[in-house]
Amino acid sequence: MNIVKKTISLISVCVLTISLVSCNDAASRKINAPIDSSEASSSNYQKVVSKFNDAGFTDVSTKEIDDLITGWLTEDGEVEEVSIGGDTSFSTRDTFSADTPVIVSYHTFPKKEKESSEPIPAASEQPPSPSTPLSPEPSPTPEATPSPTTGDETITVDNNEDFRALVQSPQPDDATVEQFTSEYKGRAVEFDGNIADVARHNAYNTRFDFLVYAGDYSTTSVHGPSFQFANCSYFNLNLTGDNVPDSVSVGQNLHIIAEVVDYNSTQRLLHLKPITTSAR
Repeated sequence: MNIVKKTISLISVCVLTISLVSCNDAASRKINAPIDSSEASSSNYQKVVSKFNDAGFTDVSTKEIDDLITGWLTEDGEVEEVSIGGDTSFSTRDTFSADTPVIVSYHTFPKKEKESSEPIPAASEQPPSPSTPLSPEPSPTPEATPSPTTGDETITVDNNEDFRALVQSPQPDDATVEQFTSEYKGRAVEFDGNIADVARHNAYNTRFDFLVYAGDYSTTSVHGPSFQFANCSYFNLNLTGDNVPDSVSVGQNLHIIAEVVDYNSTQRLLHLKPITTSAR
């Protein structure tokens, strides 16, 4: 009986020792980062998580940055940065322990916007009984805000006196810009413009504030109000045409079609939402 007990005890000790050695080996094993940190930015977070899991990292988690605005910001799920053990700058040549914490931070919509964007289920999936007369529901009153894609003609300097005066003025006053914005908010404007300045939006790597002026780029003079594409990624510029640039920087002349959004009188910026742009 004693021999049996001793044998069982010895087997238990061996199993425990092997388990501890295996855990230590796994924790101390060095593996390469599957992608460079620069490659991770702007990728979909699910693909990035899969790459780290496939590479052998055992502690991969995600972090939401719920800062997207519905319609025209960075794509839902787009990666802002990846940190490996707190390090956000790395390459595939760098090695880490398999259990080093990996955090994938990505952009998404706030939860309230997610909930409101989900389709509302029907009250009943069953079709109404033939014996029950169908009463048409009253049509909702359409909103007064005009859409640049339905009905209204795109505003240009050739068909709109207000817009021509606005962009040809060396420095239009706030009242003029505010009046134009109020009257034509939601309408599309089309003009030749240029990128006068590009700044990171809130220090993010993938979204920018583009300062836009009418006409060709110049370092000595500008005309019209200070337009801005705010909180906008390269893809949000909706570049079209045969000569699509790989990037857009200061000095780039563009043909612009954009929606009038609002006017910030404090910063003196007339915000536009790009519909299409093309290099010229």
